[in-house]
Amino acid sequence: MIFKHFLTPKASANGLRDEQIVDRGTGPNTVVMLHGLFGSPNHWTDIIEPLADDFRLIAPQLPIDRSGNRRSEGARSISDLTDAIAEVIDAKQIQQPFVLCGNSLGGLISIDYTLRYPDRICGLVLAGSAGLYERSLTNGVKPKPSREFVRSVISDIFYDDSLITDELVEEWYELIKDRDYARFILRISRATRDRNVEKELYQLTTPTLIIWGKEDEITPPKVAEQFQQQLPSAQLHYLDRCGHAPNLEQPALFTEHLRRFLPQCFA
Repeated sequence: MIFKHFLTPKASANGLRDEQIVDRGTGPNTVVMLHGLFGSPNHWTDIIEPLADDFRLIAPQLPIDRSGNRRSEGARSISDLTDAIAEVIDAKQIQQPFVLCGNSLGGLISIDYTLRYPDRICGLVLAGSAGLYERSLTNGVKPKPSREFVRSVISDIFYDDSLITDELVEEWYELIKDRDYARFILRISRATRDRNVEKELYQLTTPTLIIWGKEDEITPPKVAEQFQQQLPSAQLHYLDRCGHAPNLEQPALFTEHLRRFLPQCFA
């Protein structure tokens, strides 16, 4: 189910349990996949399954889900989220350079991690990435606890309206009714907006694949072009009939581009 959340009440504020981390495949080369703001590891399922015979694929739940006391103890900056992912990577004992793949907020964390640990990364994949410009899903205002508001927010993410199911709307509605969690999400949204990497991108020399929805309204196509211009080793591919989450809307095409890109990273 699209946008299925991991609600694990016993998880710590910043730590992740094993059940919150997808770890598939036995290949010698590893790809770590990071989801966006309202996401989960399930957002990579249709990418992971066809690649699991050839690669090890790890998709952790970012510590921005509803578990724990997020408002008082949760992350306050992109750096905090990068720290959490660094802990996961260390715990998974990834010895060789690996590829980082991120959508939206996950793309920004991927960039931040690569800037911090450039020798550990052999490839970078950005899909609708934050870091240069990202329009706030709520335009910076406190989410309103109504199903109509939720439906309007989700409609900005997807090109295909058939993905906006009543079940999905109800799931998000239950999330934003939790006032403490809604405040936490706004805090993370502001932290995402405040972490601009424009002046640091020149430091990234690793091979980079940019996959972008042509109809992305959150990070418009011009943002993808800005990334390509400032990343010396980047290639850009647009996906037609696709919004802000190409790994969800066009998983087959997304996987096809990954299959062509990954071998050069691990050569």
